[in-house]
Parts: sequence; structure tokens; C-alpha cells
Amino acid sequence: MYRNNWIKKEGEPMNINHAEHPVQLLIACDNEEKQSQIDLKLFVVRKEKEADHYYRSKVITLAEEVTSWLKDQLIRSFKSFQQPEGDESKFAVSDYHLEVQKNEQLAKLVIQEQHSTLNARKNGLLHALTETDQSIEERDTHFQIIRLDIEQHKVYCCFYRKPKVGTKKRRLAIKDSNVFHFVSDDLLELGGKIDFFIFNNEIYISNLLSFENMFDYRDHINEARDYNLHQIVNLPFFAAEESNKDIFEQHCKQHVYSRSLAQLSADNIAALEDNFEERCDELKLIRKRLPRNAQKAEEYRKKYAAIWELYSFLDLEHYKIKYEPDQKPTTLIHFFADKIKQSFLTKNFSIAVDIDPLENDS
Repeated sequence: MYRNNWIKKEGEPMNINHAEHPVQLLIACDNEEKQSQIDLKLFVVRKEKEADHYYRSKVITLAEEVTSWLKDQLIRSFKSFQQPEGDESKFAVSDYHLEVQKNEQLAKLVIQEQHSTLNARKNGLLHALTETDQSIEERDTHFQIIRLDIEQHKVYCCFYRKPKVGTKKRRLAIKDSNVFHFVSDDLLELGGKIDFFIFNNEIYISNLLSFENMFDYRDHINEARDYNLHQIVNLPFFAAEESNKDIFEQHCKQHVYSRSLAQLSADNIAALEDNFEERCDELKLIRKRLPRNAQKAEEYRKKYAAIWELYSFLDLEHYKIKYEPDQKPTTLIHFFADKIKQSFLTKNFSIAVDIDPLENDS
């Protein structure tokens, strides 16, 4: 069916737009004969945070017509992630970002050493799919996983979806011989858009919040936030008593700031330390040049509106942060994250706003 001269080792990266990538091989299955050579298994999964294993799964037996329909649906779903590029269609992929999901693009996260928690949970999930527990009730599950065996590769497609069950106020009924009867068993909703899929150590994400719910990625976000905060408040410019670094750190641990702080890289923090005094000197000059004329001064402040609030947080003479208990850390976080940008066209300053910002409630 396929060529075998381009088989990568487990964990080795493979470009998703390469013709031999397993997803591309699946998309190329344009008839029943080709699709019949792909093995598909459906699992329902629940999280067991307090148990020995983080996940438990149950394999679902499917009729042949359901399996065939699911393969068609998955091919359509994968194709929906592609965009025309010349005579071809290609996947548009960007790096995973904690604060933003770009329109019409898959977010790619490569699991590396620093993702120890995520790696453990991914491995725990795959283990649960191998060691299934058929005693699980479908109604108690939270996710569906479809495992595709394509040649020597496995691709895992995840759907954040609970079974449809009746309640005291709402019941499901089906028609049989012109008579509607209550549904006594749970119903599984199948198909639809893939929330994310896993291949080797790469996760391609369509719905970031579903991905984060599956792996409780909030734990990683909070760990990264706390680590970055510790690095920042121990920089020299937080050494003054009026910096109130403990209060600043406490305020920053509020939920709404977690993603911005977790997204900071080591390069961000190093640049902050290296360039802090130089930025303070520039801010001195900007304030010194404030026109005396009231109308011109107002226009001048508008031009520098994005940075003007920084003056409330900086002791420019002593190159220190000053932070009061009644203040909010938003302005400083924008500064630390290098989100204050100057327009090349107008020379005005503004806060960089990402496309499709994520909701802070995950």
C-alpha cells in the first residue's frame, strides 16, 4: 500500500507536510480498499487523579459501518486543518503558545525534557490505552481517543466529549415502529473536529483548552509562572524595600496573570536584567521632553501612553522597582514580557495584542 523507505524511529521528528507522514498517508486513503489497511480503535477515557494511574480507559467495540464512517470523518477533519498553497494543500502550523491560538493554524508542542509532567501524563495515557479496564461505565468518562495504526506508526486523535445521558428533567428518546422509547443505554457522539492529535513526541492542537484539560496543563502553567516569578523578583532591581516583592509576587499568582508569566522565556528574563537600566535612562529622557504647553503635553502623553504608566512603578534615579500594595501588576508584566511595542509608521507606543487570546479560565 505505502512505500516503506522512509520510516522514522520512535520519537524522531517528521514534518507533517511530508508525503510520508502518517497523517498524509491517511489523507491519501481515498477508497475503501486503502482504508481497510488502517486499523482504528476507539477508547473512552476518564481521569483518575488520586489513583495509582492518572488515566483509565475502555475500548469500545464498533460495527464495521461505524468504523468505516469514522475513518472518512477523520480524513475530512484532517483535511479541514489544511490550507491551499499553490497547487497543494498544507497544514499551517505554529508553535504552541500559552496566551494565544492563531486563526486557522494548528499549535504544535514538542514534548521535551522540561515538560516532565506532560511527558509523564502522555505516557500514562498511552499506557491506559494498552491496559484497558472494561469495567468503566461510559457515562463516567470525559474524553474519546481514536488510535490509528498506519503502517508502523500510531496516531492518537483526541475529542473532549462526554457521553450523552438522560437526567431527571431531560431524557433521550428514539423512534421504533413509529413509537418513541426512552434510551436506556448511554449514547456516544462520534466524529466532529479533532481537538488535538499525538504522533510520537509531538502534539498538534486545534483546541488549546481541551488539550490543557486532558493533561491538566494548568499544573505546568502554574509551575512555569512560579519559576519565572522567582527569577524576576530576585533580580537586583527588586532589592529595595519599596519594591514590596513579596506582595508583587502574591498579586502575580492570581489566575488572570498566570499565562503571561508562564510564557516568559529565559531569554526574556536575561534581556530584562541586561537592559533594565538602559530602559530607565530612556524613560527619563522621554519624561524630561514633556512639552510645557498643555495641549502639546496631552498629545505627547498619548504618543507614549503605553509606557507612561511605568513611571508609577519605577524609581528611575536608583534603577529600582517600586510597587504599592494597592497596585496591579499588569503594566509591569507587559514590560517584563516585552509587549510594549513602537509603531515604525507612527512612532507611537502600544501594547502588543495577540490574535485570538485565550480565555483565562481554563
